[in-house]
Amino acid sequence: MRLGLSLPILPQETLPSFVSHVARKKGSRHVQDFVQDMDLSWRRILQLDPDTVQQLADLTGTDTERLAKNSFAPIGDSSFRLQGSNLPRSFLDRSALKFCPICIKADQDNHGRTRGRALWQIDSLHVCPDHDVLLGRLDPPDYPRCPHDFAGRLADNRVLVGEAAVEAGDEAVRYARMLSDRLHAPRQSARHSWLDALPIEVVARLCENIGTLINVGPEARPGSLNRKDLVAVGASGFAACVQGPDALREAYDGIRRSSRSTKGGFYADFGFYTRWLQRLTQPDRYRPILDHFRDLILESYPLAPGQKVLGRVCSQRRWFSWAEIGRRYGLTAGRIAGFQRAVGLAGDDLRRVAPGRHDVELTILSTGLDRKQASRHLNVHPATIDKLVEFRLIKHALALPHMDKLFLHEDLDSFLVSVFANAGLAGEVPTGAFPLRTIAQKATLPYNDLLRAVIDGRLAKVWRLRGIRGLAALHLDLAEVLDRFEAAPLMGLSRDDLRKRLHINCSTVALFMGKGVIASTEARHPRTRQPMSLVAPEEVERFLDRYLPLGLMAYELGTQAKHVAVRLDDAEVWPIPLPERCSKIYLRREAAPIISI
Repeated sequence: MRLGLSLPILPQETLPSFVSHVARKKGSRHVQDFVQDMDLSWRRILQLDPDTVQQLADLTGTDTERLAKNSFAPIGDSSFRLQGSNLPRSFLDRSALKFCPICIKADQDNHGRTRGRALWQIDSLHVCPDHDVLLGRLDPPDYPRCPHDFAGRLADNRVLVGEAAVEAGDEAVRYARMLSDRLHAPRQSARHSWLDALPIEVVARLCENIGTLINVGPEARPGSLNRKDLVAVGASGFAACVQGPDALREAYDGIRRSSRSTKGGFYADFGFYTRWLQRLTQPDRYRPILDHFRDLILESYPLAPGQKVLGRVCSQRRWFSWAEIGRRYGLTAGRIAGFQRAVGLAGDDLRRVAPGRHDVELTILSTGLDRKQASRHLNVHPATIDKLVEFRLIKHALALPHMDKLFLHEDLDSFLVSVFANAGLAGEVPTGAFPLRTIAQKATLPYNDLLRAVIDGRLAKVWRLRGIRGLAALHLDLAEVLDRFEAAPLMGLSRDDLRKRLHINCSTVALFMGKGVIASTEARHPRTRQPMSLVAPEEVERFLDRYLPLGLMAYELGTQAKHVAVRLDDAEVWPIPLPERCSKIYLRREAAPIISI
C-alpha cells in the first residue's frame, strides 16, 4: 500500500521527525495513532528496524537509505550508530527536544514545515553551529504525547518555539561546530587533531568536565548545572583542550594551584573529575585521557611508591606532603606551620615539598637547641649565650624570623673542645684561680677577650675542674690574666698623683674634679683594669695659673702651712669658700704678692 498524499524527507531530517510530519499531514494528532492505523510499530520505527523502515519506504515512496541515514540506530550494549559513529546512550537526550529557532523559521520559509536533526539530540550540544545562537529546549511531554513526536511537540509549544534567539559566545560556537563536524564527518581531517583521535563523546565529556573545574571548581556537580552554565563550561573546557595535551596539562596545573585545599591531595583538588574517571563504564575509550591525567597526578602529588592511582602503581616518590614531613622529622603541625611562615612558603609550596628540600633546616628544627637549652648544655647563664653569639664564638645553626634561633649539639661541643684544648684537669680549685665569670669581673675584661686568649693558647694557666660540666669548669689564674692584659703606662696624673702634686687632701681633689674645676678623662688601670681618672699636666698648670693651695705654698717656702696662713690673714687675704673638710685654696693674684714679700 502507498499513501495517496505524502511528504518528501528533508536533508538531515531524522526518521521520527519525518514520520511525525506525515502523521500530521494525514490528520493524526499523535504519531502513534497514525502508525497504528498503518499497521506499523512506532517502537520499531524508533529502533530503525529494517523491515519496518522498508514498509515506511513503500508507504511514502521514499528510499530506505534516505529514511534511515540521519537517525540513530540502536546497535546493542546501550549504544547507537549514526553515519559511522558509535555513540553511547548516555551521550544522547532524545526525550527533551532541542531546536534552533532560526533553523525552525528557515525550514518553515523554505520547506513549509520543520524538521528534526540528529545533532539536536546530542546531550552536550546547546548552541546551533550554523546560526551561533542558543538552542531552545522543550521538556519531556506528558502522555499520550510521545517524546519523539517532533512535529506534534512543536505544535504543542508554538509560543516557546517562537521566542527570540539568544546569541552564544565565540568559544561556545566553536565547540558546537566541533561537535557538528565530528558527528557528520567523523573521518575527515579536522582542525583539532589530537581531539579527533578520541571518540566524540569522550571529547565532549572531557571539555564539559574541564570547563566545570575551571568555572565552578572541584566541588561542582555537573549534573546540576543549568543550561547557561553548561554552555559556559563547554566553551571554557573546549578552549583549554583544543590547544593540545600541553595546554590541557597547564589547565590541570592551574586548577591544582588554585585549589583551596591545604592537604595536597588530588581528590580534593579535582573532586568530581577524579570520581568521574574512576567510575567510567568504558575506560578503554578514555584511555588517552586517563593516562594523561594519571601522569600528571604521579608527577605532581605526594604519592608513596606502591600507591595505586587510577589503575597504575606509583614507582617513584616525587613529592612529600607536609604532614609526612612532620612525621618524618618528629615535628608537630604547629612547628611545621611556623617553619612555613618563617621561610615564606606560599601556593604549591604549602602543599607539597620535594625530597631533600629543606632537609638541612628541618633536621636542625627537629634536633637543634634553643637559647635556654644551649645555656644548659654549656652550663652558663642564658645571657652568656647571647654574648658568645655576639662575639662570634658560637653561631646559630638556624635563625628564622619569628622562630627560636637554634644551635647544634655538635657546634656547642666543638666550642667546648676548643676552649679546653690546652686546659689541665684539676680536682680542686688551684691557688689564685677563679672561674671565668669571676675573672671577667675582677680583671674587668669581656668574655670575648678572655675566651679568645684561652682558645688561642695565650694563657698558660688554664684548668678544667673535675666534676663540673660545661664552660663553668673553666678556671684561670687571675695574676696571669692581669699580666697578660696589662696595657702600656698611661700619660697623666691619677687622683693620688694630683693630691701629692698640689699638696691638697682627697676631699679637695674629689670636689675639684667632680665640679670640673680640674678637667679629667676616664681610663682603666693598665694592669688591674679598674676605672680611674687621669689629669693632664697642662690641666694642672692651668689650675695653678689661677689658684694657689696653702699646702703647696708652705712646701715651696719650706715652712709650715700655719705660718703662711698667718701672713695671709694679716694681709687680709682670705681663701676661696670651700667646705670645712677641704684644704685652703687662695687666688694666685691675691696670695702671690704677699708670699713673695
